[in-house]
Amino acid sequence: MAAKSGARRKLALVIGIGKYEHCDELQNPENDANEMSSTLESIGFTVETRLHLKRVDMRHAIIDFEESIKPDDMVLFYFAGHGIQWEDQNYLIPSDTPTLSGADLNTSAINAQDILNNLSNRKPYVTIFLLDCCRKYHLRNPTVDARATDLNKRKAVALTLKYVLNTFSS
Repeated sequence: MAAKSGARRKLALVIGIGKYEHCDELQNPENDANEMSSTLESIGFTVETRLHLKRVDMRHAIIDFEESIKPDDMVLFYFAGHGIQWEDQNYLIPSDTPTLSGADLNTSAINAQDILNNLSNRKPYVTIFLLDCCRKYHLRNPTVDARATDLNKRKAVALTLKYVLNTFSS
């Protein structure tokens, strides 16, 4: 349904993954995802919240979300979990992704830019794309293990989303 007289649909896909089969667990992604979902619902978004997704389920959730978007919708994608950057691309890590080298990322992880491109191709009014990731950066050496760095050297970044009355309305 396209917008009529200023009323736009507000759609959000919120994914939180903290429990991983092959790497360190993260403590906050599920809580962060649930809090984000509650906040978005309170400002009128229709929210699909998905937690602890394996790659196949994450891919299906993203495709279903992409296909639900109509022109002029307001769209928000949020991911909390592990992420990896390799060769200038950002990858989101599903719960079942094995320990991988950079060359495996296209088949075992989910390319964030591909998601953003697919969302944009649906011609929404606006796309908000939020990644709350514990990220690893890798050089061009494809044999570098994507999770081999010292996890005790993590850096935290806080993001606050403040809603101002009517900010998300037309």
